[in-house]
Amino acid sequence: MEELTPMSQALLLMIIGMGTVFVILVLIINLSKLMIMTINKFAPEEEAVKKAPAAGPAPVAPNVEAAIKAAIAQVAPGAMVTSIKKG
Repeated sequence: MEELTPMSQALLLMIIGMGTVFVILVLIINLSKLMIMTINKFAPEEEAVKKAPAAGPAPVAPNVEAAIKAAIAQVAPGAMVTSIKKG
């Protein structure tokens, strides 16, 4: 067998290395998909309990409202607070 030049040897090693990485990545992806399907089959996600929507926003305490208005007045003196609702 004929001896490879350093450039040919480097190219061959690069191709083998990149091929190995590609094969391993494909294996990881497919094994991950298989694991996800298996877990979903044997342990499906439970349905979340649906809560009834709230009647409306909760009232804001007067001291909290005053603190918010004071902070806005300091940061933006020209701004005007019309309403504060707790979400």
